[in-house]
Amino acid sequence: MKGTFYSDRFVGRKTSNGEIFTQDKYTAAHCSLKFGTLVLVTNPSTGKQVIVKINDRCPKRNVIDLTRLAARQIGVTCTTVKVRVLPPRFRHLWENQHKILDVLERGDFWKYAAEYYTSEMMAQRGNQAVQPAQASGDVTPLFNVELCRCHSRNTARKQVETLPIYYQECVSYKTNVSANEVVVILELFAKKERAESVANELKNLFPDAKVVSAK
Repeated sequence: MKGTFYSDRFVGRKTSNGEIFTQDKYTAAHCSLKFGTLVLVTNPSTGKQVIVKINDRCPKRNVIDLTRLAARQIGVTCTTVKVRVLPPRFRHLWENQHKILDVLERGDFWKYAAEYYTSEMMAQRGNQAVQPAQASGDVTPLFNVELCRCHSRNTARKQVETLPIYYQECVSYKTNVSANEVVVILELFAKKERAESVANELKNLFPDAKVVSAK
């Protein structure tokens, strides 16, 4: 959709959900998304990303109106952007995205999120949490999930459309020329326990899903 940013004349006014509008928060207006919805906005020309919370209404369809802070982060004035709705559990990352600006600058949000929630899950189970997206010297093996193999990319894309939306951004397509097929990979870059958990979660949609090395 088209990405725009607010005029300063709205500063100090109430947004549609009753909050006071300011240009220095990661929020946005949309014509229909529920208030409080978290959205990952990507500038496709640069790959830069920002997470915003919907707290206002924009009268125009197919438009997301960003604060200047959010727009400046991804270099948007009035251009086409890619929008993905995030599940509520990503709220902590929205609130603390100033700590991961380098990740968003590189467009690596999904890889970071996969590692973040792997660490969180392990901590909840009493294991020592591993900090995500850390130094490249970490030799811990990471894994992805092979979802399926298809005879064409179009067929593969249709299969991917059945995935929960927060997984769709993590999908890559590998061409196996010798077998004349397209391999669909869910790029988690996660520890094996997490990858196995996701593979089991998706078994109903992808019966042949299996854990593979991320190398």
